[in-house]
Amino acid sequence: MMVQKNNRSPKNDDRKEDPRTGQEEKDYYFLREVIKEKPLDKKKLAVRAGGIVAGAVLFGVVAAFVFAKTEPVFREEEPAPRVTIPEEEPTASPTPEVTQEPTPQQEAADDTPQLEDFQEMFDRVMEVAEEPEKSLVSVQGFTSGEEWLAEGGSRETISGLLAADNGREYFILTEYRVVADVDRILVTFQDGSTVDANFQKQDPNTGLAVLKIAKADVDNETKDQIEVAELGSSYSVSRGTPVLALGSPAGYGDSVAWGMVTSVTNTKATVDAEYHLLTTDIMGDKQGSGILVNLDGEIVGIIAQSFSIEDDKNVVTALPISELKDLIEKLSNNEDLIYLGVTGQDIGSELSEKTGIPKGVYVNAVSEDSPAMEAGIQNGDVIVRIGSSEVATLKQLKSALDSCQPGRRVQVAAMRKGAEGYVEIVFDVTPGAL
Repeated sequence: MMVQKNNRSPKNDDRKEDPRTGQEEKDYYFLREVIKEKPLDKKKLAVRAGGIVAGAVLFGVVAAFVFAKTEPVFREEEPAPRVTIPEEEPTASPTPEVTQEPTPQQEAADDTPQLEDFQEMFDRVMEVAEEPEKSLVSVQGFTSGEEWLAEGGSRETISGLLAADNGREYFILTEYRVVADVDRILVTFQDGSTVDANFQKQDPNTGLAVLKIAKADVDNETKDQIEVAELGSSYSVSRGTPVLALGSPAGYGDSVAWGMVTSVTNTKATVDAEYHLLTTDIMGDKQGSGILVNLDGEIVGIIAQSFSIEDDKNVVTALPISELKDLIEKLSNNEDLIYLGVTGQDIGSELSEKTGIPKGVYVNAVSEDSPAMEAGIQNGDVIVRIGSSEVATLKQLKSALDSCQPGRRVQVAAMRKGAEGYVEIVFDVTPGAL
């Protein structure tokens, strides 16, 4: 503000005398001020305006940040919006045309299996099962004589396989446990027709048996609907191979289950032999029976739950078909099964180097009253030769025995550990026949 003074001077005739003091009384005049607005300083005004704008921007940023942090809380408190589903017309909608390239997310969504894909997969599984099922039968053994249909008769039913045909008879591969010591054996084909079967021969090692049925006892309509099984190769089966379990894998008939092989390296030693196991992830029953087939419909295994490892009793386990073909042939032809009577394990080069045990078949056990026991073979012996055939594995031992004649002596060489190490001992053995 500017202050402007009044320059007017007091006049003499206006002076007065103060009666109390006798002095001249002076007149006083106060300054008169006129307030004028200060001229605007545009520079300072611009600075102040800029500060205000900056403060406003800062406030907005802070407010936005706070709002973003607290927004979920506010949203949870808000009432949920109502869900609406558009109504569809009963007629089928046309497929929309694609006007642009699909995004990666859309392509991934297109690859997601739909219900139709599962149905197609199930249909394919049933198609694979259709052909091998024609060779499956149900086997029952009855023990109560003339009253075999009465409630007291044994009615356990297991699966069997139409494994061979010699032109006059059909041969059914099944498990011996259901036909042991029975009075009558009935076989039911896939079309429901039932015929009597006769016991042919059994193998105590595997628990398998073969039955025979006269083809003349089977009517022509049934013959048109059944087929002799196509035995595939189990050597092509490896861990991860998809398989189907047909027959009675879960303990009841007419079943179809699928999964994959989880192991092919486990083995189980039997008398004079050893078998690999096809372990699967298919749920099974300890009384289960049937077959394993690959995706080409070829039979690659015979379900044998008695061979299951203790921890795998609840999954389907099978014997490889390639290791059973020779046995099936012998059982079907009622041929002798040559018998030595030892249970053992292979001693390969690596194990031999680590343990000092000679290469061959290490004898873990000798069956009581067997040809091996009678000849003097003991636990701990290592069989290295049968006749003129070198023996390094149980498979070679079994092959060498198959070439022997029952009742005819053969020399069996084995290494036995003594005070100075292993020495060879030759035994005269007369193989038996089962």
